[in-house]
Amino acid sequence: MSELITVFAASGRQGSAVVHALLTAGRPVRAVVRDPGRDAARRLADRGAEVVPGSLDDIDAVSEALRGAAGLFLYQPGFMSPQATPDIGPDDELRRGRAIIDAAVQAGVGHIVYSSALSADRPDTSPLLRPKTQLEEYLRSTHLPATILRPVGFMENYLGAFRGLRPDGVLASTTPPDVVEQLIAVADIGSFAARALTEPADWMGREMDIAGDELTTPQIATSIAAATGRAVHYQQISLDEIRAQNPQRAAALARMYDDVDRPAADLQNCRAANPGLIGFQAWLDTPSVTEALSTYLSDAEPA
Repeated sequence: MSELITVFAASGRQGSAVVHALLTAGRPVRAVVRDPGRDAARRLADRGAEVVPGSLDDIDAVSEALRGAAGLFLYQPGFMSPQATPDIGPDDELRRGRAIIDAAVQAGVGHIVYSSALSADRPDTSPLLRPKTQLEEYLRSTHLPATILRPVGFMENYLGAFRGLRPDGVLASTTPPDVVEQLIAVADIGSFAARALTEPADWMGREMDIAGDELTTPQIATSIAAATGRAVHYQQISLDEIRAQNPQRAAALARMYDDVDRPAADLQNCRAANPGLIGFQAWLDTPSVTEALSTYLSDAEPA
């Protein structure tokens, strides 16, 4: 019986984390990448993955990558804006995802693990997440054995300006100081997916919001300062400032900060399912993370 797992977008953050976790668990992996010559793809090959080229738009390559596979990790990047994702159109994520799912059905793949996103199962989700909502629905309609994981925001987003951290040490955010933010290390998305793919009997049919830790934004700033020795200060951005520029975005943020109906992963459940979860402090203490953050905060004063 085949134990081969196919991983698409394998040189990306999520895909490479899944490949590493599967190889650590001793499973053979076929890693599908756009360019096998890139450093990220070579690192996967050096670890022992079977690295194969394949465009998500090439259905023959997709079908070949799924040949003989017992399981599939499915994730593909989605559209954000023409500026942020110039190579991805608004319809690409849904179109590609459906094509891969159809190919998996045709290939007889026994188990799909799909990485979606927190709140993608909610009717009031963000328009940017709707392709994930539709892919979840499409995957269910095939009746193929599947696991749906919905990660919260990545800890890795604090390695640059994406979450409002500036090189001068200001952490500017619309998040109120008392609102808890849930985070997950990308490596833990890999460990969750690997658990599901190597223990399918326990995971088939499960849908799970996943997180590794939760902190307020001021706590995040304090933790980063302690890890790097650089002064990091939380600075709240007023929703009125956002409202003056974009009323719809301000309204969406206000809903997101509403404690009554805010989506959240069950941390206790996550830790029970994956006892080795990486907390934010442990992630910060990883030498490569500490070094990257210290370098990024080059304009910040010593703590």
